[in-house]
Amino acid sequence: MKKIAIVNKKGGVGKTTTVFNLSWYFAKKGLKVLAIDTDAQINLTLGFGANNYKDYPTLGDYLLKRITDFKPIKIEENLHLITGTDNTEDDMLQLKNKDSAYYKALDRFLSKLEDKYDAVLIDTAPGFNAYTTSAIFTSSVYVVLVPGGFELLGLRSTIDFIRNLTDRDLKGIILIKKEHDDLSKDTEKFLETEYGEYLLKTIIRKNVDLSKCVLQNKCIFDYRKNSHGAKDYTKIAEEILEREGLV
Repeated sequence: MKKIAIVNKKGGVGKTTTVFNLSWYFAKKGLKVLAIDTDAQINLTLGFGANNYKDYPTLGDYLLKRITDFKPIKIEENLHLITGTDNTEDDMLQLKNKDSAYYKALDRFLSKLEDKYDAVLIDTAPGFNAYTTSAIFTSSVYVVLVPGGFELLGLRSTIDFIRNLTDRDLKGIILIKKEHDDLSKDTEKFLETEYGEYLLKTIIRKNVDLSKCVLQNKCIFDYRKNSHGAKDYTKIAEEILEREGLV
């Protein structure tokens, strides 16, 4: 089972969009996929159309052992979801107070699901809170970046955080929301020069359909299969499948 965390210290950069569409793509390829929503805003959960999420255990329920039976939300046959909750901040505080090595709890929990899934994709909140730290500890980490100078400044600290927490390195950088302007070109050139070994070959072009599809609880492949968004995420998904040894 491969575990993949999509990370960025900032919000609104496309982490949820990426997890949402990668999860659907992997599932459509026949992989058994578990998506995990760690953000208190639960945008991933709502994007999947799981409006009945309050009827199911949350990530905190599992990590704090308030429940023993595993009952994920079934989005479709090959795609399941563990949701966040409005009480995410309280759950993270309890987790940190319970154990100084709190960030290992998610790894222990997921180890029990090895025979159930081929891939776990984790959507994270901005910053390095308890859940994001836990996701980084247990996963291959891919940073989603949008063009911009401040985004690049935060990249080095993210890589250092990963290296200090784990014995692994950053697995990849996904550049998204690229436009035909100098900022996008300069950002891509900088990444190719300074972080070429991490940068995935495919760049996600800015595409309004990627925002529209989530509003209809559809992945980009079902919403508009011939769009730039669908084509770009298909290529990104295939790159990640290859990097993770899932092909």
